[in-house]
Amino acid sequence: MNQIQQVFGYGMSQLRTVLIDSDVWFVAKDVCDILEVRNTTQAIARLEDDERTMLNIGRQGATNLVNEPGLYSLIMSSRKPEARAFKRWITHDVIPQIRKTGSYSTQVPQTFSEALRLAADLQEEIEKAKPKIESFDRFISGKNYQKMGDVAKILGYGRNNFFKLLREMKILMRDNTPYQEFINRGYFVVKEKPIQMGSHVINKPQTYVTAKGIHYIDKLLKERSIIV
Repeated sequence: MNQIQQVFGYGMSQLRTVLIDSDVWFVAKDVCDILEVRNTTQAIARLEDDERTMLNIGRQGATNLVNEPGLYSLIMSSRKPEARAFKRWITHDVIPQIRKTGSYSTQVPQTFSEALRLAADLQEEIEKAKPKIESFDRFISGKNYQKMGDVAKILGYGRNNFFKLLREMKILMRDNTPYQEFINRGYFVVKEKPIQMGSHVINKPQTYVTAKGIHYIDKLLKERSIIV
């Protein structure tokens, strides 16, 4: 098993990565420190078995690592406003370069003015992401599931187009309720909602998406290059 270790900085923080058979793994403590997740052990305990591992990576000794799905799960548990910007940086810059070259490199500012320009660019990216970050934060709080229309909005879709897309992907049935398989996986919750029809009240199924389901849909759409 080939191991290539790379260490790079995110702001004032350190992020250590390990490339194992072309798969990128991240040191869990570093990720949690950046995302301000206080209890690393508790955070990774909530991950699936295939999203985490422990490996001796040299002087650090036995170290908890998480892969890409595990990283995204940790991001969803973070309250830090920059969490989504951090995810975009990882997926658009770090991972592609690691896979291509086996390392990560970036231009280091050589002058004070270059450092100011880099800081301004980073702040601009954060400001652009703020509206989506605020909506994203709602998904990981409270009752832990959201209406389909709200999920469509944060992913950049109209409600009807979102339903159509999920039907085409065989996630929703014709009546826009999820197949039982996806309910069993914990991606959706279906509740009966009373609706007044004239003098009668009928119960109509209302579909909600869990935080786990939002992560699953987001991943599917990115894999199909439907969203970036």
